[in-house]
Amino acid sequence: MSIRRGATLGEQVYAYIRKNIVMGVYTSGQILVESELASELQVSRTPVSNAVIMLKERGLLEDRAGKPEVPRLSLKDVTDLYRCRLALDALATRAAAEIITPRDLARLARDLEDWHEPTVDGDRTALWVSDLGFHATIYKASGNRHLLRFAQIATELSAVYRHRTVRPLRAGAAGPLRDEDDIRREHLQILDALRDQDPAAAERAARSHIENVIEHLHRSEVTGADADMDYVTENA
Repeated sequence: MSIRRGATLGEQVYAYIRKNIVMGVYTSGQILVESELASELQVSRTPVSNAVIMLKERGLLEDRAGKPEVPRLSLKDVTDLYRCRLALDALATRAAAEIITPRDLARLARDLEDWHEPTVDGDRTALWVSDLGFHATIYKASGNRHLLRFAQIATELSAVYRHRTVRPLRAGAAGPLRDEDDIRREHLQILDALRDQDPAAAERAARSHIENVIEHLHRSEVTGADADMDYVTENA
């Protein structure tokens, strides 16, 4: 006999705060007030405090003068993260190519479909969600639960970075700009290699994708009041 249970109150609070951080509802540098969150969610302080502790452990919140803050990120933070993802994505995609199922391939294809649709008034939320789903499916398809745990943390943090404002440098000064077609094409190369169940080609495609993100980071400049210290890429 097996016992089924739904998500606990604490898990629901954690998921709510996490989603708002990842989707950019709570922005970089924003202080979260536990009492306000508890009032908003109509819960006691305890599940909020527990959720904050878990989010700090995953790097999605940091401690600033005893208060939880959405991370402020330097160019080095972002680059270091994507260097980690370079190894994680390559390993996961190679492993997935060996055992991926038709169901997983169909899910990847659906995520890729969103990249064919034009963005509405510059809103890239659907693309961000599809990108998260695309990479999460590959991690799951790898069959390595430890890799999945590490990769989830890296992917969540990279999602936080995208909600900063970035302006690529002029093409004449720093090479060609990176756009949505580049992302779609790179994802398609990964998907094609997975369909062919070619581990070497899948790993190469995954590495190339992340290497291009890192290169883009070094050809970008941030706009905004704190542009001198915070850097991020919109395209991953």
